[in-house]
Amino acid sequence: MGSTILIDDLETYIGQYGTHGAIQRLQFIASKTEQVALKTEATKLRLDLLKRTTNCKGYSSCYAELKELLEGSSTAVPPYDSVWVEATQGQASKLKDLYEQDLHQAKVTQIKDSIRTCHTQLTGLCTEQGDYAGALKYASKSREFCTEPQAVFSTCMTIIKLSALCRQYDDIQSFTSRAHHTPFKDEASQSKICAAYGLYYMATGKYKEASFSFAQVKQQDLGSTFSDVLCAQDIALYGVLCALASLDRNEVQSKLLDSASFQECLDLAPSIRDVALDFCNCRYAACLTSLERLKEGLLLDVHLHGQVADLCLQIRSRGIVQYFAPFISVSLHSMAEAFNTDVDGMQSEVASLVGKRQLDAKIDSHKKILHVRHANQRTATYKSAMRVSQEFANSTQALVLRMNLLKHDFGVHVVRQKK
Repeated sequence: MGSTILIDDLETYIGQYGTHGAIQRLQFIASKTEQVALKTEATKLRLDLLKRTTNCKGYSSCYAELKELLEGSSTAVPPYDSVWVEATQGQASKLKDLYEQDLHQAKVTQIKDSIRTCHTQLTGLCTEQGDYAGALKYASKSREFCTEPQAVFSTCMTIIKLSALCRQYDDIQSFTSRAHHTPFKDEASQSKICAAYGLYYMATGKYKEASFSFAQVKQQDLGSTFSDVLCAQDIALYGVLCALASLDRNEVQSKLLDSASFQECLDLAPSIRDVALDFCNCRYAACLTSLERLKEGLLLDVHLHGQVADLCLQIRSRGIVQYFAPFISVSLHSMAEAFNTDVDGMQSEVASLVGKRQLDAKIDSHKKILHVRHANQRTATYKSAMRVSQEFANSTQALVLRMNLLKHDFGVHVVRQKK
């Protein structure tokens, strides 16, 4: 799974992503980790990747960071490639002038396809220079000059990628919606749309909607064009965590674990698959222990880090609620053992869930026992019985009325036959 690879094999981890997605994640890891070795490795890898682009400003900044990290250590600082910087800057400047001239000429001719092509060229140039805000500006303008549905869809996907690189999740939602309403989409396009929706929902704390979106993604449909945004392991990781935080065990099993398409993503992330299996099989202690072990890596994920604490809390709370569901009463001692905590801690957690009305129960603090609220249960049972009784009465009355009508119709028919 991606979160464990972050620490154990960083190069393999970032190899799943496109150049810009890898640069984004490496920069985030280097900025967040307290491990000097990991920070240094992430910065080295980012420096190498930046030379695959024309982002000279990013290269110079990254080199300064690496030089500072290696200062005083036995590791030699790699030489600064000033020749590459000068040549790349000169070439990029010439290209920008050329593309802007092309755009001006296209505007004079008022040919929409030509104008869109010029904006697309400038979008690509800005992207390669690491100017994602500038690229977004040109991409947004190019959408105005799209004449075919496929061009609209392609432009929306470009904006989604750039918005993900800028972590502008509201823009992801807006342009995913526009891509969704574009006609003539193929199955692969639909998978990318579901993945983008899932990212937006997860980043905004809408875990149930996120889990449903991720569950519809097919690993083979993501392709290399979407790898700057998400990879298949991300789909598995994000999908499972959002599902455990928002769905019951049966839904997690049916919508994710039993889904043939989602299983392909899960096969690439065995660690998170095991977490889901433990949860669905009521092995909550094992599930939460594994989750805690993965937490360090999860906090280094560029899109997930802000939701980690809330997701882990929601998963634990849902586990407690589901553990208690089959019982009329249960010892807090046994619950504490099941959730790797002490009795006082368990009582505090249960009290919080009762206060939030997530758990319909009452606590016997002296005997350390959690009881179902029988009064509420009786009321619910009585209301259910009354509803069923009323539905039966209504259906019986309807049947009697129907039979009377049939008798009447039959009688009229016999009289007419006699006449």
